[in-house]
Amino acid sequence: MRKRAVLISTVVLAFILIVMGVGCGCGAPPGKEVTVGNKNFTEQYIVGELIKQLLQDRGFTVKLVSALSTTKLREGMEDGEIDICAEYTGTAWMLLLAHQREPGRDNNEVYRLTKEEEEGNGFIWLNPIWNNNTYALASWPEFVEEHGLQTLSDLASLYREKEGEIKTSIGEEFSKRPDGLPALEMHYNFTIAESHLSVTAPPGTCLQSLEKHECDVAMVFGTDAAIHEHGWYLYVDDKAFSPPYDLTPYVREEVLAEYPEIADILNELVGTFPGGGEPATLDIVAECQDVWQELNAKVDIDKMDADEVAHEYLVDKGLIKE
Repeated sequence: MRKRAVLISTVVLAFILIVMGVGCGCGAPPGKEVTVGNKNFTEQYIVGELIKQLLQDRGFTVKLVSALSTTKLREGMEDGEIDICAEYTGTAWMLLLAHQREPGRDNNEVYRLTKEEEEGNGFIWLNPIWNNNTYALASWPEFVEEHGLQTLSDLASLYREKEGEIKTSIGEEFSKRPDGLPALEMHYNFTIAESHLSVTAPPGTCLQSLEKHECDVAMVFGTDAAIHEHGWYLYVDDKAFSPPYDLTPYVREEVLAEYPEIADILNELVGTFPGGGEPATLDIVAECQDVWQELNAKVDIDKMDADEVAHEYLVDKGLIKE
């Protein structure tokens, strides 16, 4: 009986070891593992969580490397330490790929050119989110309605009519950079009178000036939370002056070759935003900016965590279950 008990115990132990993947001398099949990176501001925290949580839901083990600068994020992608991130088309085209700004190139063209060139670098750009988080000008809606404004061309016409005497607040960097105010004035043929122009060092001061009605026009970024909070009107860049900055997931080529399903998963995410998978139009960009203004506001104003905002969005869009 004792021998029989020992034999049974040995068989049971062997079975347990096999189930654990060590009894046969070979490990269990490795899982699908990827590393996602994001930058160090609200919108990037949210998109990093969107990508991470959706991939986790689809069976991936995901490591999130967060709060990186643009340069560090790119270095991580190039070194293979990061597999997936979401970058802005304008940032990639001008900073990472070192091209000069060319006014008149719209969202679709900059995305296409970036995507084509990046394939040669071993990076596959997926469908873009047309949120164009670029420098922009905004006003309170009553000012816009009073003067019948819609586009930057309309605003430029009003500046000319009033000889530049419209109270305007911009950031110091925007007053100097090559795609800043001087180039904007030249592109749209208007000039702001120095007596009516306020140049501030912290960019957020412009928002405060507009909030307090100390100016009629202020510099903003296209997806600022304050635009959603106050209901400000964002002027349409109808002559494509500003380089488009559309948030776009991209993946290292070898990672996508190993896990081709990533493309469909992330394109499905992009498809939940206005115009996802379709060519950009002015209306689509404006609608997508609205969505991201609201998402950013949930973090910056409502004080939700980025992971909560991402989870809520994914559940609301039916991409993951509660």
